[in-house]
Amino acid sequence: MGRKDGRHLKTVSSFQKIYTFFMPKRSEAIVWHELEVDVAHTVDFINNKKIEGHDITIFELVISALLRTTSQFPEINRFIYNHKFYARHEYSAAFAINLNGEIVLRKIFGQPEWDIFALSKEVKAIISDTVKKPADSNENIINFFMKLPNFISSFCATLYPWLIDKGLLSYASYKDNPLFSSCVVSDIGSFGLTSLYHHLYDWGNTSVFVTIGAMHKAPVVTPEGTLKVSDVIKFGFTIDERICNGKKCSDMLLFFKECVENPLVLEKSPQQVIRE
Repeated sequence: MGRKDGRHLKTVSSFQKIYTFFMPKRSEAIVWHELEVDVAHTVDFINNKKIEGHDITIFELVISALLRTTSQFPEINRFIYNHKFYARHEYSAAFAINLNGEIVLRKIFGQPEWDIFALSKEVKAIISDTVKKPADSNENIINFFMKLPNFISSFCATLYPWLIDKGLLSYASYKDNPLFSSCVVSDIGSFGLTSLYHHLYDWGNTSVFVTIGAMHKAPVVTPEGTLKVSDVIKFGFTIDERICNGKKCSDMLLFFKECVENPLVLEKSPQQVIRE
């Protein structure tokens, strides 16, 4: 019996594993990186797709780019618990939906073979269902535990991940929990912010947080070395540095940037999906 949300990776190098002893908590192993992406071509792509009858949003495109990145860099879909590395079974992203001032969290489950059209359809369906039925089981459970005495709530919060690690809870009981996701994505641009980093939680198993800033004008240096003013978006990545080495993480970030800047690659499924 063991975890139902991931497969234990036993081939991780000792050099990489030792960092889990130096930094046993996720919050102790955070690296931050800001990506400023020129989205001029991205905006053109979205406008052209709208003419063709596909209503794709920036948010959906970003989720699609993250999914495509995970399909090529499976290390970013890892998580660590009790010094053990796991390859997550699911490809998922948690995000917040603003319902007239009330924030609710939802989770999308994707397939690495999806193109942007399949992803966009799924995001729209989740948002539509949330508008019709804003309450869910996670919120009901939280409301129940917050009414208990603090010492009981604290004990349950500690016991819950242990039961998951030992395989004593069904996958269905925590499948929709947003802090058990490949990544959490926050659209801070909807609040008017251009840049912000989010912390990682020690509770749960999410190793990556991504913030999406508001689109704004900024000077950009072209490949020819000239200066232009263009539409840009700043992305704030917060990553558990223990899940992969610096070279792999850097390649992942640059791949994501390329997908956002040149979203034509997202119209088709990836030629191959790399799995661990």
